[in-house]
Amino acid sequence: MVGKPLVGIIGGVGPAATARLSMTIVDRTLASCDQDHVRTLVANDTMLPDRSAFILGRSDRSPLPGLIADARFLEESGCCAIALPCNTAHHFWSEVQASVEIPLINMVRETALACKTAGMRNVGVLATEGTIAVGVYDEALKEAGLNPVHPDADVQKAVTSLIYDGVKAGKQVTSAHLNPLVEAMKQRGCDGVILGCTELSEAAANAEYGAPAPQDILPVVDSIIVLANRVIDAAGATRRYTTTYYTAAEPYKA
Repeated sequence: MVGKPLVGIIGGVGPAATARLSMTIVDRTLASCDQDHVRTLVANDTMLPDRSAFILGRSDRSPLPGLIADARFLEESGCCAIALPCNTAHHFWSEVQASVEIPLINMVRETALACKTAGMRNVGVLATEGTIAVGVYDEALKEAGLNPVHPDADVQKAVTSLIYDGVKAGKQVTSAHLNPLVEAMKQRGCDGVILGCTELSEAAANAEYGAPAPQDILPVVDSIIVLANRVIDAAGATRRYTTTYYTAAEPYKA
């Protein structure tokens, strides 16, 4: 309805993660009719260059100009806030935020705070190579008084494959693919895990029959769920669920 807050989403980073965010916003909004749901405007910009490739020096095509252009488009379209469902792209958060007057929700910072709320101390970060290389989560976790733990080389290779050869390649991934990665972080002394790539949210949401969910191994904070909650808040809507993390006792709610 006219006058109801409009939240912008810089999408296409990647497309599956963007769709997952939109569905998670719908699922987590307390609504009895269409008009109770969050108004969003999605700029599904699939032409944004790969964030990790640029960060790691494998490409000279920076995603920053496109991110800024999309943020300004959403601001000019009347959005009150912007969501960016890509953890790696938060490496550029300061520059994009400086380019607009409306808030760019900091998914990384909010996810770190959710880990603190969940009572975590040693937090495993499952994310892209780019996110790990530049420590996108390290500073936020340390500011929250938590200890970031990175995967070893073999686990990181498996995480990267799940993201790029799995979700981004359009293949079906499930929690059964994610479970060994969560278990590996448990073996490294973690008492909780961040799904620090929004593609990994796809695996968590797609439970395979007979396979345990990731939270049955360790408590999990899913950055997509955290971001969806903040979008609902920014829109002035009401959340259906109040938690930002899930455990075996408090299971996954889309």
